Amino acid sequence: MNDTNIELLILDYAGVCTPSALHRLSNDADDQQLGGTSQQCAALVEEAQQAGIEVVILSNEVSTEWAKYVPLLEKVDHVVACSDNNIFKPDRRAFQRCLLLTGAEAERTLVVDDEVYNITVAASLGMQTVLFNEDDTRASWSEVAEKLS
Repeated sequence: MNDTNIELLILDYAGVCTPSALHRLSNDADDQQLGGTSQQCAALVEEAQQAGIEVVILSNEVSTEWAKYVPLLEKVDHVVACSDNNIFKPDRRAFQRCLLLTGAEAERTLVVDDEVYNITVAASLGMQTVLFNEDDTRASWSEVAEKLS
C-alpha cells in the first residue's frame, strides 16, 4: 500500500472516521459501524499501519480521556485532541503539532478532513489533502487509498 512518499496520515474524527448523523439515520451500508467508527475507516487505518504509515487522529471534538474508550482511537498511533491546548483546527499550529509529535515532513503527510477550511490550511503547509465527502464515503475512502498506494 505504501509505494508513495506518505509517511503520516492525519484523519479528522467526526465526519470522517465516524458517519454523520444523517448517514447514521439513513442506515447506509457503507457506514456500518464498529464501535462508532465506519468499517471503511478502520480497514484503511489498519492497511496504512501495516504499510508503515503512522496514523494520527486530529480532532477538535475528541478529548484524550474519552479516546480511551473508542476502539479505533486505541489502535491509531496518536490522538491529538485540540482541546488539550486550545489550539483548534483550522489553526495551522494544530497541524504543525502533529508534525512535531511524529517527526514527519509536511510534504510526506496526507490530511483527510471534511471541512474545507482545515484542508486549505493543511495544503498551505505543504501537506497533501483529501476533502472527505460525507455524501459519498465510498469515493472518499477510495481517493484516500489511492493517494496512499
